[in-house]
Amino acid sequence: MINLPSNKEKQKGFTLLEVMVALLVIAVSLGGAVKVIGNAANNASRMNNKAFANWVALNQIAKLRIAKEWPKFGEQKGDSEMAGRKWIWSQKSIKTDDDNIRRIEMSVWSEDDQKSSPFVTVVGFLPKP
Repeated sequence: MINLPSNKEKQKGFTLLEVMVALLVIAVSLGGAVKVIGNAANNASRMNNKAFANWVALNQIAKLRIAKEWPKFGEQKGDSEMAGRKWIWSQKSIKTDDDNIRRIEMSVWSEDDQKSSPFVTVVGFLPKP
């Protein structure tokens, strides 16, 4: 003979509804955690690119200072290698109010990402040599 629990005895365990709600809560939490981790990885990569692009721009401006000659007015383009990657730069030489100083705007892109806006644009001023 099978003994069925009476209504007075407490049953142990979870109902199917409770298990489903718990699984839903866990799934939503894990989905949010995965999104946060993905965003953090993307931000770290973007900051890494910005740092290297900034160094490329500063190096190009330093080369202009060392050259001891004024760059021509207008835009010039070139590339440079840093951290095992190729970077594309654009240099704009702009006249200032002072005839003895030129404004240099150096914008830098990754070779892979030339169609978007530059990672950085650094502004420098060169005195007349």
